[in-house]
Amino acid sequence: MRRLASILVLSAAPLLAGGGTLTVERICADPPLDGVLPAEVQWLPGGTRFAFIAKRGSGADAPASLWVEDAATGARRALLDDDTLPSFGAGKDAVKPRLAGYRLAPDGGTALLVVGGDLFLVNLADGRVRRLTATPAAEELGEFSPDGRWVSFVRDNDLYATELASGAETRLSDTGSDERRNGKLDWVYEEELAGRKPIGYAWSPDSHWIAYLTLDDGKVPRYPIEDRLRVHPKTEWQHYPQPGDPNPVVGVSVVRVDGAPGARARRDRVWSGGSAEYVPRFGWTPDSRSLWYELLDRPQRRLEMVREDVLTGRTVTLFAERDDAWINLHDEQRFFADGRLLWSTEAGGYRHLVMIAADGTRRPITSGPWEVTSVDGVDERAGWIDFTATAAGPLERQLYRVRPDGSGFARLTREAGTHSADVAPGGAFILDTFSTVTRPPELRLLSGDGRVLRTVQPVQAPLLDGFALGRTEFLTVKGGDGTTLHASLLEPAGFDATKKYPVVVYVYGGPQAQVVRDAWGKQIALFHQVLASRGFLVFSLDNRGSAARGREFERALLGRFGKVELEDQLAGVAFLKSLRYVDGSRIGIWGWSYGGFMTCYALTNAPGVFAAGAAVAPVTDWRLYDSIYTERYLGLPAANEAGYAASSPVNRAANLAGALLMIHGTGDDNVHWGNTLEFVDRLYMAGKPYDLQVYPNKSHSILGREARTHLFRRIAAHFERWLTP
Repeated sequence: MRRLASILVLSAAPLLAGGGTLTVERICADPPLDGVLPAEVQWLPGGTRFAFIAKRGSGADAPASLWVEDAATGARRALLDDDTLPSFGAGKDAVKPRLAGYRLAPDGGTALLVVGGDLFLVNLADGRVRRLTATPAAEELGEFSPDGRWVSFVRDNDLYATELASGAETRLSDTGSDERRNGKLDWVYEEELAGRKPIGYAWSPDSHWIAYLTLDDGKVPRYPIEDRLRVHPKTEWQHYPQPGDPNPVVGVSVVRVDGAPGARARRDRVWSGGSAEYVPRFGWTPDSRSLWYELLDRPQRRLEMVREDVLTGRTVTLFAERDDAWINLHDEQRFFADGRLLWSTEAGGYRHLVMIAADGTRRPITSGPWEVTSVDGVDERAGWIDFTATAAGPLERQLYRVRPDGSGFARLTREAGTHSADVAPGGAFILDTFSTVTRPPELRLLSGDGRVLRTVQPVQAPLLDGFALGRTEFLTVKGGDGTTLHASLLEPAGFDATKKYPVVVYVYGGPQAQVVRDAWGKQIALFHQVLASRGFLVFSLDNRGSAARGREFERALLGRFGKVELEDQLAGVAFLKSLRYVDGSRIGIWGWSYGGFMTCYALTNAPGVFAAGAAVAPVTDWRLYDSIYTERYLGLPAANEAGYAASSPVNRAANLAGALLMIHGTGDDNVHWGNTLEFVDRLYMAGKPYDLQVYPNKSHSILGREARTHLFRRIAAHFERWLTP
């Protein structure tokens, strides 16, 4: 089959002009070349002011200050600063609050800080600080009640609430232990079901009740995370269910917080196996009379939406969704005051919004060969829903508005690229984080109809001035089955089409992700600019199985990882080899996490195509990854032994061809570094050479200036050694 490609001139000019050469050392140093955006941005009640943290550097310990800005006038005021917050205690017991994060009271007058495991309240009018807790145990996940009278938190895996007026503390659960969590998610729930948010409780809108998840890990196998950088090694045990293992037993509890009749009365429901294995989402109806929660079976093919009367315990199943492959979770559910439910579904082939009436009837709100990616604002009174979608193409994210009946559909953001919106209560203003593949992100304030009013935090591009950076072109390539695939190609500054260039392919390849986007690529993109400055082309392709192309496109990998993805990546390589300026004998591949898996899979299942590869934190045996993610796509091991075996590079180690660099952090609690150990064990047993780079105690992201500098140097040197003459 003839491979076709077309070039889309979306970024036909270099990012920025200059004569300097970008280095690994510079892209990992402070100040960041692409700037530091405001953090923890949130609207204050009323929707006319917003607060944010401004950091003076990129590190976790960089000094910071809390600001509030008036949306209408642009006037801003510093509320708190790390340098001026008072210390508590003396000597080695002294604690100084830091602005690593915060929660604002509903009236906007008080900030809640969690510092050193204790809770602090800061009066934003006069700066006075009140220490709310001073205990040996750590408090975490602090939240204000909706009426501002209480602060809730988790201590030693139990849920507590403190009444602010009296200071009285109430323990709301009493079963917390290392194996049982109340109101706090365990690792696998946080990673795979909750969007990496650890909080597992929710206040009712009237502030009388808290609903929370209970998670019992008693039967979940434990995995050791070892710290050997000490005289006496220390082991941290992580509950980590692998495919086929017992999962945490989940329950939903409701507890009365205040002193009204029924105070602290608790109702518990527990599920394990059968028709319900997981509770991925839960919350409250606007009238606080009912709790809602989703029940998902272990194969992740059936989801029920249940509503429970908080006083009587009576439950009603509102509807059930089924998918013969798997169900992708979402956060688009919104209950309206009249009982209707805003929902999103892939039932029509693409994720779209529907309105579900109290009697269960559905009315579509959006439709078309594109996807809704988030709901960013709902104004029931005005009758508008604001949402982000791919209607302009899968490479972009634009903000749209529509009425609940589907009328009035309009695009609000104008510029091509990627927009991430935070719509103010009432909808008069929008905070928009905007970037393109050539433009670092900036935070802008928009009017309710999408007009740019001003820039809150401008692009930090001047820091990149003076560097000679390459040009990125977006391409379309025909995949292994003829499907049109999106790709990108980065050319060096001063590109000369009469020369022959080596190519580095950057791959992810897994579900629910894209690498080809008209969006700023952060530090990885800057590293690719470093490679380009050393004479490499950098190519990426989103194969079948990746996100934003609809249900059938993603579900192509059902039951088997690697096969379809590699077919499409090889179609991309065939396209590269058709270019007169590509040296087809000098093509390398690298990736991180699923991309690391794809690198190992490519070098063992397509020997001879890639001359070199670098795999960072790869899964090499899918029996070793977590249960929820892996079973979603591959099913249970007992029912799909062949799929697990064919998906795992360890079983093809003897076929390795190409210079492979394996990289892993020993403290990785996501993809355990046992994956790399098992793979290199198979490699040396098969007589295959490899290079190994280990980062002691580093997690999945291998963070830190020194570690990242070393890592990128190592990868660049590997490709220079094996792909250059």
